[in-house]
Amino acid sequence: MQNKESLTKISSIFLAAALFIVPGLSYADWGNHDDHRDGGHFYHYHDRPHFGLHVGFLPHGYFSLWVGGARYYYYDGLYYNYVGGDYVLVSPPVGAVVTTIPPDFQPTVINGMTYYVNNGNYYVYTASGYQVVAAPTMVVQAPVTAVQPAPPVEAQGTFTINIPNNSGGFTAVVIKESGNGYVGPQGEFYAEFPKVAQLKVLYGK
Repeated sequence: MQNKESLTKISSIFLAAALFIVPGLSYADWGNHDDHRDGGHFYHYHDRPHFGLHVGFLPHGYFSLWVGGARYYYYDGLYYNYVGGDYVLVSPPVGAVVTTIPPDFQPTVINGMTYYVNNGNYYVYTASGYQVVAAPTMVVQAPVTAVQPAPPVEAQGTFTINIPNNSGGFTAVVIKESGNGYVGPQGEFYAEFPKVAQLKVLYGK
């Protein structure tokens, strides 16, 4: 009886050891497996895992897409590449289009365009779905400074005087008011408004 109990204990120990040393099955072994855990943790979008994380399985319901000739796997806002037998969590590839994004996105208007932002990732809505775009650069407009109008310039007086000339006609002479006096067509300055006789000396020939 004691030998049978000892044999049973030994068998149990060997069975437990065998379970621990059998290597874990990969995604390729199980196909669309329902457990999809790596290290005992199932990552959702809101868990914010670090990019570069390696997992052996993908969550049930993922789908694949091609962006720029590279294949990606998408689920719940997370994107993966298949590298060396593992699925590696990567940053969202710009240009990827998905039909749904996590429900806790935040609509944000930047430069007149509506973006759907979640966990630092930016999407725009298109006819095909939500498209990953690069983070936009905000255009900051300088405040408009009121320009003080220039003080009005007072119109200076202009006078036209017909001066008799030697040909028996008249010469039109334009006199402009300037400062404390008047200026003639040749730039001559008069402290007082010039008389016809003064102007005839220069313009009556």
